[in-house]
Amino acid sequence: MKMLKIILASAITAGGTLTTMPALASSPPKSVLTQGEQLRKHTTQYNQVILTGNLVKLNDLYDGFTGLLIKTEAMIGKTPGKSNRQKLNEQYIRAAKIAKERTIYEVSEYRLMNYIEGKLNQANIETAQNDFSKLKRLHQRSVSIKNSGRYTLLPRSIQQSLDNREILLNMKYKQLIDSLDPNNPDYLFPKLTELKNHWHILNETEKKDIVQKDAWTLVGDTKYLGYLPKHLAFLYHLSGDSDYKEMVKDIITLYSKFYLKNNRLQSKDYQKTGWWYRDQFARDNNGLFEAYKYTGLTEVLNFVDNQATLWVNQVQRGENNGYIVFPYGISDEGKMGPLEINPNQNLQVASLFSELYWEPKSKFYRSQTAMDIVMNETGAVLSLQKPNGSLPLTQNLPLVEDTNYGGYSGNMLYQLAQVWGNLAWVKASADIGHWLYKEYTMDHPWNMPADAPNYAIDRVGSFNLISRTLQFYAAGIPDPYVKNWIKFAEKRFPDEKLYLLDRWYFFQSIPRDYLDERIIRKNQLPPRIFSDATAAEASVRIIAEELKETNIKIINIENNEVAESLSIPEDIRQPISLKRGTYELQTESREENGKITKNSLRIIISEDNTLFQLNVMLFDRNHRFYQKLK
Repeated sequence: MKMLKIILASAITAGGTLTTMPALASSPPKSVLTQGEQLRKHTTQYNQVILTGNLVKLNDLYDGFTGLLIKTEAMIGKTPGKSNRQKLNEQYIRAAKIAKERTIYEVSEYRLMNYIEGKLNQANIETAQNDFSKLKRLHQRSVSIKNSGRYTLLPRSIQQSLDNREILLNMKYKQLIDSLDPNNPDYLFPKLTELKNHWHILNETEKKDIVQKDAWTLVGDTKYLGYLPKHLAFLYHLSGDSDYKEMVKDIITLYSKFYLKNNRLQSKDYQKTGWWYRDQFARDNNGLFEAYKYTGLTEVLNFVDNQATLWVNQVQRGENNGYIVFPYGISDEGKMGPLEINPNQNLQVASLFSELYWEPKSKFYRSQTAMDIVMNETGAVLSLQKPNGSLPLTQNLPLVEDTNYGGYSGNMLYQLAQVWGNLAWVKASADIGHWLYKEYTMDHPWNMPADAPNYAIDRVGSFNLISRTLQFYAAGIPDPYVKNWIKFAEKRFPDEKLYLLDRWYFFQSIPRDYLDERIIRKNQLPPRIFSDATAAEASVRIIAEELKETNIKIINIENNEVAESLSIPEDIRQPISLKRGTYELQTESREENGKITKNSLRIIISEDNTLFQLNVMLFDRNHRFYQKLK
């Protein structure tokens, strides 16, 4: 600029006239040539990698190569002289652009696949379909350009590697879709599926340590040992994979060897307390009994029978509120705990002995002791139920409504009510549903410190919300509200699974698709039939997800004559005239899943023309609790 001013000043001083001179041709600046040679070198290197078909290395080089191309092209664009620019573009840019354009779509596909894989690794499938569509469009564009003949084809290995990877990603996507399908057993307990796949290579010490882990995640130790065999048995029931059944058998052996203290099944945490608590005893053995029903393993039932016998023989019952109940537990020294009624604990005990009472292969089958336990433990709990349907947290906290475990207690009461056909229990179960529905909304789902004295402790989790569903079902709360409640539980605790496929599966009468419309898998258990009789009447309860057909015959076994034959589409209370004699009441029930259960009951009629009362109660999707109370 200074030199220019001097020239201008000289011209003016000399009195000359300032005129424009034509530009003189000059060589490109050295900096541009240096930049061009650097690009040429990288282009050669890039083309050599193309020839090797190494797409990973091409991806690594791509950004640096194309960045250098952009920079060089910009410098050339600023170079004086059109002929210079044309020459430089031909000398350096053209070859680099061809190399870039030959591979741009393949590198883009590779990178999109990296993105898709990252999403799938996080079990994120929200954008997967769109991402796979983009991948398809990129491939189609690549093929179109190659077919134009403008560029030399890439080595076949590059496209082959992309095709192979796309196949693997699609497989992974499908597996993830299957695993996230609520109908898929592996979706329930993926960690247990993984455990099954390498269980056979674990040594005894490793297995011993694993069986005390959390039964859902296998992370951290658990206080309750009954859940893991229950979950594995359920997976066996759904999948038919005998490896799960063998695992349950192994676990019973491990429990017998490592987890008995004074012959009492206890987790390591409970062993440290010095007490055998009724909650832990009943909860563990309820889980084990359910495992028995799914697998049919007699060693599991024998284990439960032995634990129940030990409990009955060692734990002394006492009177409370007019009922004879078990205390909180027994210490290692033989001391009895308090007799305080705690609804969910007493109902746990009642549930266990109820199942054993009705199990033909159990030592407690139709045992008067077992029935007495069921009636007293359940009666004691319901003696605390308030007019609004609520249950207290414990007997000693009558003002604290149990919004944390109220649904849990109600779940067990639901099963007891349908198994025994006790209408008072049916009503009590429905009343719990009405209480929770009316008094604890989504805005105020449980009692809080501000609700004192109706408050004692927080147990905030998804189960406290979802456990009410069965009570809502019993009470006949409108289905749209219940479905919204389930969604509310999911949104409130997004990181906690609701386990809707197996939730109350064992109870049978609440359909899977009621809990989640995506579940199309039917309950595969056969109908359960419970029957008993006196000289004056018989009671039959039939439980299934959806009953297709039920028939009852009353046959005189002395002459094989059919005294009465009935088809049972609905509950009945029907008197039947019978002559003196011995009869067999035969019940056959068919589920929509095709399973059939038969049951027989002996009846003795001592006088002719006796009006014998036959009561039949059905429990399934079409015969719900609230309908029986109208």
